Amino acid sequence: MKSFFIALLLAPLLSACGDPEPAPVENGQAVVGAEGELKPAVGGQSVDAGDDPKPVSEAEKNPHPHPEWATLEIDPESVVSQVEPEEFVRNIREALRHHGTLEDPIPIDTDFLGGWEFDETKIDPFPPHVNAIKGKYIIVKGFMLPDVDFEGITNFHLVRSLWGCCFGAPPRLNELLRVFTPDGEPIRYTFNTLEVIGKVDVVFETEDGLINDLYRLHAESLIEGEFDDPLAPEGANPEKDLQGFLPEMEF
Repeated sequence: MKSFFIALLLAPLLSACGDPEPAPVENGQAVVGAEGELKPAVGGQSVDAGDDPKPVSEAEKNPHPHPEWATLEIDPESVVSQVEPEEFVRNIREALRHHGTLEDPIPIDTDFLGGWEFDETKIDPFPPHVNAIKGKYIIVKGFMLPDVDFEGITNFHLVRSLWGCCFGAPPRLNELLRVFTPDGEPIRYTFNTLEVIGKVDVVFETEDGLINDLYRLHAESLIEGEFDDPLAPEGANPEKDLQGFLPEMEF
């Protein structure tokens, strides 16, 4: 009989120590604070007790900044890229998923800029995807092609390949990207691959009957990598092989 009364006394305690009730759910995540109170989920992630809320990135708040670009149309007859028109459009749509901010620049390449036929007779010769990057931050890789000086360089053309310029067909007008160094700081010439991030201007203007640079990139950062020219033959040595095409320089 004594054990029966003990069991009655312990029953509420055993019940309280059993399986807890499910935690409140917010945005698919169970989020409970130190005292059991509901805390807001940030970016779809739970917040641990006592932790400061994790900042929400621009990409998390707005994962598709320009949904109209998902249906971007490009005339396949105007595409002069080496890839098929369908792949060309797919690559452009993927690039334009980025916000075009300094934190999330739009990744572009020479195909993005010049894989289409430029018609200077049009008032606005640029296709929609090029107009879409006006005033945006982009990230691009390429090679330095200075105008004259090879020291104290404050601006230069960025090209897809030094081998393509020197041994193949010269780049088309809409494949050239004029780069201005960060804060106008002078730099020396390099054969190596450059990665540039900055805000791009897209303009169509002429001077004395000549078309000025269509693309002007004001660099925020300029990073030199290894030599990685996509058109260079295996074992190529730019300092030796390009000596007859570029002025002699001391390194």
